[in-house]
Amino acid sequence: MTDAVATRTSPTAMSVVSTKSELAFEAWCRAQGVTYRRIREAHTPGHKRPDYALHLQPHWCFVEIKELDETPEDSALMGEMLDGGAGFRWVDPGARLRRPIKAASAQLRKASKRGFPTVVCFFDKTIGFHLERVHVLQAMFGRDTLHFEVSADPAHEPRFLGTRYGRKAALTRQDNTSISAVAVMRQPSGCALVIDLYHNPHARVPIPPKLAAPLVRKQYGETLDDPDRREPTVLDLMQTPDWKEWLDDPEGKCDREIEACLREFRAEQAPWP
Repeated sequence: MTDAVATRTSPTAMSVVSTKSELAFEAWCRAQGVTYRRIREAHTPGHKRPDYALHLQPHWCFVEIKELDETPEDSALMGEMLDGGAGFRWVDPGARLRRPIKAASAQLRKASKRGFPTVVCFFDKTIGFHLERVHVLQAMFGRDTLHFEVSADPAHEPRFLGTRYGRKAALTRQDNTSISAVAVMRQPSGCALVIDLYHNPHARVPIPPKLAAPLVRKQYGETLDDPDRREPTVLDLMQTPDWKEWLDDPEGKCDREIEACLREFRAEQAPWP
């Protein structure tokens, strides 16, 4: 693959009723100067094809669009918010994405086995936050799981080892390797359509990050720097000496913090020399 991208757009291959997400994707392609082709639906019952083929010179990439529609729970939540209610709900991270990812894998399998890169692209029409990073990653790789080192000796306190991905992964070394990457398409307020790309490390045909870089806003992958890393996370703070002091001696640490605050207060109240 090369970094070159076609600058000509093409109309859809047939006259069909497009969904909101498909119209948005076509608008994104035109804005990026990418040649796209709408793929005809399969005539054989039970067989589904991907929605689009993109021409990224000199290769083609196949894309399946998945639209998240409003559920009755979403409608009820919106009603509560419009009525001035709190509108709180527990959302299982990644739950709305796992099944569409697996369905897209079946639609993209033939293209992947022929050596073409593939993408499942999500567009959220709900009021939820189902396409936030935490949802996408846990849908792809499994639920976040806390790991502790526990000793049979009661004198040894359990030691936190960090987090790992656990059960319910949609993408593994054995499953759904037909998907090269998961894309999230959104339109931030007052901005143009953008796509964030999450690379699948288990993909049969990976997408070179350099090829995608001119087209997408952010990329996430094992060998890529984290584009969202700005401030330390809670897990980072837990590894600092100050945090460990709290864990080892919470009462003493609290007393020392209070004394430090009192000293600062007394210094501020001292008469000006």
